[in-house]
Amino acid sequence: MEPTVAELAEDTAAHVLPRPGFETIIRDEFFFEAGRHRASMQRLRLEDVEGTVAWARDQCARRGIERCEWWVGWSATPVDLARQLTDLGFVPDDEEATLTGMSIGHEPPAAPNVDVRRIETLEQQLEALEVDWNVWELPEEERASRRQHEHERFDANGTVHHFAAYVDHRPVGFGRAIDMDAGVALMGGAVLPTARGRGVYRGLVYARWQHAVARGTPLLVVQAGRMSAPVLTGLGFRRHGTIRLFMDR
Repeated sequence: MEPTVAELAEDTAAHVLPRPGFETIIRDEFFFEAGRHRASMQRLRLEDVEGTVAWARDQCARRGIERCEWWVGWSATPVDLARQLTDLGFVPDDEEATLTGMSIGHEPPAAPNVDVRRIETLEQQLEALEVDWNVWELPEEERASRRQHEHERFDANGTVHHFAAYVDHRPVGFGRAIDMDAGVALMGGAVLPTARGRGVYRGLVYARWQHAVARGTPLLVVQAGRMSAPVLTGLGFRRHGTIRLFMDR
């Protein structure tokens, strides 16, 4: 059975097409994804919470991963999963504790005066990613690690696509899109504080909508943070529900 739009917005990582640099394990009870430095547990339908936590901790230990995120969506079971995780020592994610699953299946507003370009080279991608890292105030040690990671997994013709917005030939906004069978997922987006209020974020969303239309899947889904959710609502995105992020260190 094909997933509903709400399911795509709730458990997005479980539905994106394969991408370099990530290992996945799919079970009826959950979706596990491991990258270079962090892992996540999503699409949680658990019968044995403690047993699953022990399994995930073992998987992370084998890979040398210290950070594992648990995404508790509105359909997660058992219904008191958040409480059970808290009792086991989990804490709200220190980056973004609550997200909103959202989607849009019609054309959002354009930003014709914003210069948005699809990134084609690794050099352009690293330049644009600095915008994202500046917004999130990543330390230099973390940036150096991520630069090396991008070198290893860069694939201009793959399922992951990057876009940048420019002012005076310098990137001021960044957005990532990852292909799905039925649409495109927005995963990552940032605008420098000095460039906000000019339609840059709107332009980045519209460029990714054009990408979705061009591949014949006119649907965008996103798990939006506290800053982007109100903006996306204003652009016509529909809210499906809330996702709570917990951290197991």
